[in-house]
Amino acid sequence: MRERYDELLSLGEQAVGADDFDRALKVFAEAESVAREMGEIDLADRAFCNRCSVLVELDQGAEQIPKLKEILLRSTDTRNQFLAAYCTGVAYYISEDLDRAANYARRATGLAGDLGDQNLERRSLNLVGTLAARDSRFDEAEEAFGRCLEAHRGADGYQRVMAAQVEDNLGYVMMCTDRLDEGIRRCENARAVLENMQSEHFLYEVLQDLCYGYVLVDELEKACSAGERALELAIAHNDQQIAKNCLFLLSEIAVRRGDTFGARRYLHELTAYYPEAGISEEIIDVFLATDLTTVVNLRG
Repeated sequence: MRERYDELLSLGEQAVGADDFDRALKVFAEAESVAREMGEIDLADRAFCNRCSVLVELDQGAEQIPKLKEILLRSTDTRNQFLAAYCTGVAYYISEDLDRAANYARRATGLAGDLGDQNLERRSLNLVGTLAARDSRFDEAEEAFGRCLEAHRGADGYQRVMAAQVEDNLGYVMMCTDRLDEGIRRCENARAVLENMQSEHFLYEVLQDLCYGYVLVDELEKACSAGERALELAIAHNDQQIAKNCLFLLSEIAVRRGDTFGARRYLHELTAYYPEAGISEEIIDVFLATDLTTVVNLRG
């Protein structure tokens, strides 16, 4: 049964690397069941935490926080403690409880250091950086992303996807601190890796960031191409936040091109995401007169 458990964990990791998250969830759940049949609580906890890692990638998993906290308090396995702390941090991040998210991210980083495991440390550092960027603490974010990217050096397989996400995050921070060319270069590096790995689930955020960067350097054709593709993928993956960001950016591109009709069309599409607000033509006129790159928050 232990061989079957190990096989299932490997299959789950392969499914995550192939963006097959539904299969990953099923395989990790089966691994947890196998471990419980063996009476191996630590192995069951690990499979459960792996399943939660997939759930949080899908912006789900907040309902698992109580059990994750239980594992963090109960388990004597440091790796499982890390996984529980990390997944709890991400779940709180998704739930917009940023202070708790930061606390668990720091705790996860400490546990990764105790283990001396670079793979785990880079995951928690990416979360620390993401939370810092969200709070516009760009120096802290750049340090965390830089350390994380260094820890990814020489990565292969699915870890290349993770490294590309980190490089995109670092590129975005650089854009926010007026280093546009270097930021765009890093985001393009990330795009090349994710396209090569066919990781669409992670690609559209990179394309969103490139759209933003190219608008700022007034390369509107590149901005529009990236933004339209990002919007298409975000809608396909039901990511409303990035879809909204892209519609704001595409409207700004249309305004800069002198295409007021096109800008209005994008803003009208945007109203579907705010049914309770009842965005009027007057509000749309205000948006048309505003530089929307100063309004949109790509990590909001």
